[in-house]
Amino acid sequence: MSDQLFIDDTECLDVTVLTDGVDDSGNYKFICRLEHTGHQSYAQSFGVYFSTEVSVVEVPGDMQAEANGNHVQFRRNNQMNDNGLVDVWIKLAADTQPEVTGITDITCHPDPDGCSVPVSVPEKAPLPAAGPVQKAILSRRSTRNYKPDMIPREVLDQILQAGTYAATGMNRQSPVILAVTRKDMRDKLSAMNAQIMGTPGTDPFYGAPVVLVVLADKNAPTFIYDGSLVIGNMMLAAEELGVAGCWVHRAKEAFESKEGKEILRSLGIEGDYEGIGHLILGYAAADRQEASPRKEHYVYYID
Repeated sequence: MSDQLFIDDTECLDVTVLTDGVDDSGNYKFICRLEHTGHQSYAQSFGVYFSTEVSVVEVPGDMQAEANGNHVQFRRNNQMNDNGLVDVWIKLAADTQPEVTGITDITCHPDPDGCSVPVSVPEKAPLPAAGPVQKAILSRRSTRNYKPDMIPREVLDQILQAGTYAATGMNRQSPVILAVTRKDMRDKLSAMNAQIMGTPGTDPFYGAPVVLVVLADKNAPTFIYDGSLVIGNMMLAAEELGVAGCWVHRAKEAFESKEGKEILRSLGIEGDYEGIGHLILGYAAADRQEASPRKEHYVYYID
């Protein structure tokens, strides 16, 4: 039994999901370890994203589970035990071994009706606990070694949606995104990038199966910043969903080339677009590195 992923809601509940092999019927078994860190909890709920579509085969009697593609929403209708720790088994069916790619919506319900227990507000309220965006910002790393496994379409759609909601100057929405999952086009873009970099025969995309190319309309005075924010949004959304990524440069040169312009024409994209960057995506093939220390004098307050 090995840990797959650990995410916590620092307000009250920690959730760890562990794989526990396969049963006699070929169903995939998992253990959900729940630990409350504040008050006793009468019910707990959380969602789990998997690397492939799954269906729920069996859960204990005090659990409810609903599968939707590669996402399963769980609710456990029972009070935590005295030491605040409980292991709950689940069985899933899938075409291939599912891996946990994200845990979301972790909530505990401190009273039998699922309502929050009233608390008095101190004179100076404490800082709120870090939410999923803040956690994604602090945990994200640039990954340069990927498994060949394709990202599920539902997960990729969520990442792309995050990009389309990036802030843009005067809401002009100057960028466009090419979502490349077809291997021959992915390999063509890699070869173009390597040629520009002066290292033909290498893979500047590090084996990642998905390439998101962001371009922006040069007629917008903020087009570079618009496209950069789109990539930033998608990087953080990917991190929240358990998908690794890395910004790869040279999109400008690639889409100024004859080959690049032909790709845009084939998609019906007309106008004066400049490549901002490639965001490569996939599942990491190695453990992530610790973050480098932040430099001194990064922030200057003007109070």
